[in-house]
Amino acid sequence: LKLQFLYFIGTEMSSQGPGAGRLLSLKEQIAQAGDSDEETEDVPKMERFKRAVSEFDAKQSFLALKYKYGVFVDFTWREMRKRKVSYCLGTCSCFLVVFTVALLITTLANMPIVFLRLAEVENGERDLFVTPGSEMTNSRTLDYRIFSNSLAQLGDEYSYHSPRFELFTRAIYAAAPAQCTNITTETQPLNWAYTPPVNSNLNCSNFLSECVAQYCNGIEDTELHVIDTAREDRMGFGRDWGYGTLPPGNALVESGLARLLGLNKGDTILLVMNLAPQLVGLYNELGMSNDEWPYAEYKTAIVPVTIFDLISDVKGKLANNADRFIFMEQQGFLQHVSSYLHPDFPDDKRTAFAQADLTRFSSKISINMAPDTRRATYLESNYDTIQDSVVAWSADVLFQIGFNQVTAEAGVLEFMRTVRFFTLFLGLIISLVIVVLIALAIVLIYSLLMINVETRTFELGVLRMVGMQRSDLVQLVLTQAFLYALPAWALGLSIAFAIWLVLRSLMTSLLLVSLPVNLDAFAVGMATLVGLVMPLIASIAPIRHALGLNLQDSLDTNHSKVKAVTFTFERSEGSTVSIPVIVLGIALTLFGFLIYYAFPLALLTFNIQLLFYIFFGILLGMLFGLILLSLNFEHILEKTLTTVFFFWHNYAVRQLILKNLVSHRQRNRKTTLMYAASLGFIIWINVSWSLQIETVKYQQMQRLGGSMTIEGGRLPLNWRTAERVESVLSNTSTVEDWGYVGTRLEDYSGIDDEDLTSVGRYKEFPVRTKAVSPNLWGTVTDNSFMNVHESNGSHVSSLSNQLYTRWSTDRAVIGSLYWNQVSHDRLELEKEGFLFRMTVEDQGDDVEILTPARASAALDSAPVLGMSQFPARLVQDVAVSIPTYLALSSGKVKSVDEIEYWRLVVKLRDGWSENDVEAIDVAISKAMLPDLPSEAVSSKNLLTETASARTAGNILTLFFMVITMIAMTMCFFSLMASMYTNIYEQSKEIGILRSLGVSTFTTKQLYIYEAFVLVTAASIMGFFVGTLVAYTMVIQRQLFLQLPIAFQFPFQLFLFVVLLAFLFAIISSYGPATALLKLSVVSILRRTS
Repeated sequence: LKLQFLYFIGTEMSSQGPGAGRLLSLKEQIAQAGDSDEETEDVPKMERFKRAVSEFDAKQSFLALKYKYGVFVDFTWREMRKRKVSYCLGTCSCFLVVFTVALLITTLANMPIVFLRLAEVENGERDLFVTPGSEMTNSRTLDYRIFSNSLAQLGDEYSYHSPRFELFTRAIYAAAPAQCTNITTETQPLNWAYTPPVNSNLNCSNFLSECVAQYCNGIEDTELHVIDTAREDRMGFGRDWGYGTLPPGNALVESGLARLLGLNKGDTILLVMNLAPQLVGLYNELGMSNDEWPYAEYKTAIVPVTIFDLISDVKGKLANNADRFIFMEQQGFLQHVSSYLHPDFPDDKRTAFAQADLTRFSSKISINMAPDTRRATYLESNYDTIQDSVVAWSADVLFQIGFNQVTAEAGVLEFMRTVRFFTLFLGLIISLVIVVLIALAIVLIYSLLMINVETRTFELGVLRMVGMQRSDLVQLVLTQAFLYALPAWALGLSIAFAIWLVLRSLMTSLLLVSLPVNLDAFAVGMATLVGLVMPLIASIAPIRHALGLNLQDSLDTNHSKVKAVTFTFERSEGSTVSIPVIVLGIALTLFGFLIYYAFPLALLTFNIQLLFYIFFGILLGMLFGLILLSLNFEHILEKTLTTVFFFWHNYAVRQLILKNLVSHRQRNRKTTLMYAASLGFIIWINVSWSLQIETVKYQQMQRLGGSMTIEGGRLPLNWRTAERVESVLSNTSTVEDWGYVGTRLEDYSGIDDEDLTSVGRYKEFPVRTKAVSPNLWGTVTDNSFMNVHESNGSHVSSLSNQLYTRWSTDRAVIGSLYWNQVSHDRLELEKEGFLFRMTVEDQGDDVEILTPARASAALDSAPVLGMSQFPARLVQDVAVSIPTYLALSSGKVKSVDEIEYWRLVVKLRDGWSENDVEAIDVAISKAMLPDLPSEAVSSKNLLTETASARTAGNILTLFFMVITMIAMTMCFFSLMASMYTNIYEQSKEIGILRSLGVSTFTTKQLYIYEAFVLVTAASIMGFFVGTLVAYTMVIQRQLFLQLPIAFQFPFQLFLFVVLLAFLFAIISSYGPATALLKLSVVSILRRTS
């Protein structure tokens, strides 16, 4: 042991000189080597140092250092074996942080793939598609051969494209009569489909196919998509397709359409195709270009096809909202159709028709980036970077094919633009989670190291007594810290890699996108940096404490180490630097810089990411500031909790609990801070995320206005279609009421502009004037979304109904922005007036018409219509009655029958489901037939529109539960270490209590109660602080969005955390107390630490 100490402190016994027998350090040895020659002190120090270095034995020094650090490790290893619990706690905390950082950053780096998949589901798995347009507005088709040859000049990177041929068709099927049921796909004449019965006025050769309708009962409008499966597979368009190349004459039919027609796999149906729009070029080549008889009849084909299978999912081939679609294969399509053209179609032309190249008449062409380029592009977390890459690639494509001849759409990029704020918010939350977990781990390791130093004062005193240098003491503490970190770093990365492989497999199977196998390089680097830097930061305070130990107190084993009262003496002339003052000064400087420079910079450059980080940084500072303030109430809270929960115990027990809390406050404060910070952060982040999800829901609820909305589809929503919709709604028990909103006046032919201006015309605003039904804001919409700025509510209860009173013929409901800008006297709402300015076309000239009006109310927000008090929404809606709406149209809308409605808002009874909405949709489709298309109108409902938000909420709820468990586990580690040390440091006090006759059960109770009060007080402070910060976010969101978003306290999370806290309090105290109390009273009293 003596030899170990000699190498341990890096010294050797000096055998010469007056200091013989004294231990010399390495520094002193170098100095002594420099003085070995008989030289005077006049030799410069630098010269002596150089000489000492030149004579220094590097090999011997290396061996000395190797043995020295070997002894460090051996000494720390012995300590770890002695204090297994403490070592496991420190290693587990480092492991959790390294594991969490590596996995979260890797997941975040691949999170854009999730949004890419959502974009593909919404718009189809294609980056760009082009259709005829721009200067080719009269053209309906594209020649794919020319397109392909043009892009071939750019290289293989631009070779991932495919043409499509699309037709609006009618699918016809019925079980009877015989002419309809006996059709097959074998070549046979269908004269009965083209030839009207004798003495009949039916027109059988047009798209209405009146002859077929006479023989077949089931008729539905549908869209036919003729695809090139091989090309689309190569470009990754429909990765989950799975059907292969369809045989000629076979089709995939959407299951909803099949259900309407009563179809099954293997059935044969008739497709009535109007070929003229898409194949006009082919008909021109065949010399059949004019629309005179008989050529007009030849452009409608009635083609039987066999149902290859029923398909319920678009498989990435179409937008997610597509329905009633049919897929067929391009190969053999024209040959199959040619067999069923009009019976009088000339044979030579029929043959030429069958041999034509369909790709020459493509409706649209879809293009994707090369797979590797595509994945790298969309894996970027910054939307601006993605946009730059996609736009540059698209520009190359469009310039090569002629940008002035096509119309291009990038649906995936457009969708990712809509979710860019959501992506930023998610990345911000994960970044904050990582920062907080790192902070908790630093505090925990600091706590463990400090506890280790405090409980080893006797051992450290002995080492210093035999000659340990201060630098060696520092290295000993750092060695112990790194022995926490290194195994945890290796294990954390290994487990993170294993979990990532599982997540990657799940995400690949769900998203159908290839993901990298390895952890993200940045994630590994950050995890390594965190794993190695955490111990360094956490060791600062323990090192300062170890170096400041008094040798006499360290070697004193007769007195308890627990000090309820401490005295601190400071010299007035001391020049020590105050660390808290430095930290506070730096924090305030950064805060001032953020507010004065970074915040205006974010607003001017519209850098939302920077703005988010500033807001959350301020809120994070507010969170920790409130936690520090709450520490002033810690003692009061502990006394209150002790009295409330343990009033039934005698006074002595309650006093012992409070005195223990006072004696252990210095050590317990770190645990209190960890619990309060963790719970406050968890509450804040949980509410923040819930707020984001609720915001999406509330925005959809405000936009829709009701449970369900019906809008125009293939036909506008006018009296003809609305009458049939109303017939369905009135006979549906789940429908409570409905109301109308008219389309804006500018949508009518002959009305160019609509503006709202002050009487003096010194201020003018573009508006959207819309008619509302009397009951819209009375019994249909949810009026919690209506924030009234000014109103005259003396006449009727409903603002929409008020527009229909006899004194309101010139009234309108406007946004409060207009009211604030136009009005002069807000107190006299009845007298305030403004002008509607309409630009109307009259005999080829634009005529400006001014109509005076008054405001019956000014709204900060309203359901269905867009109104606001902020100029961010510059173009707002103005609500008027239907008579006023007709008057403002200046004769362009002559009667109620000519009004087109923008939306029909339906209020469903409580308890409605998606099945109820689907039943209404089916009933409306059937009500449109037979003279109107079944898709004449379309519908939306609240459940469908908020489905993605609910899914994201469920996923993130699971994520926050995991983060909560990790944070609570770290807090438990800190509590465990603190209570373990508290109990063993008070061995003498416990021994005295036992010698006085206190039972082991009561002694255990004391420390369990202490842990309970400590954890409960910290939890209350944390929940109070987190709730306050979260409520601040809620009222800010209400201010920005003008939505009635309610603050929702996470009671489930609260109960979950409280139960965990109680459980942790029992576990952390019961184990150490039981182990100590198993010893005899004499053994307890003789313990040194």
